[in-house]
Amino acid sequence: MEISIYSSDVRDFDKEVERKFDIQDQFGAHIFNDRGYLSRENYDYDIEPYTYLSVILSQQEQIERLRESIYMLRKDVEQLKKKTGWVSGYDDHGWNTK
Repeated sequence: MEISIYSSDVRDFDKEVERKFDIQDQFGAHIFNDRGYLSRENYDYDIEPYTYLSVILSQQEQIERLRESIYMLRKDVEQLKKKTGWVSGYDDHGWNTK
């Protein structure tokens, strides 16, 4: 087997690889929403499972769920503090609650 590689094959190889990973260059800026996240609604086609677009969308959804969970947890903690009269300071374990 003979393999031939020409200088034109590898010229600007780094730039080409970087361009291929640029989602905006490949799919257009319209697939991003106003918050800078990828948006299924703005994408014209079905997103196939196991592609990097689907992985990114899945990660964004997980991050949003975690943010919502943290927000709800903070509200629950504040509500418990109000119910117990726990204003601030240290608890019995010596943890700072401020």
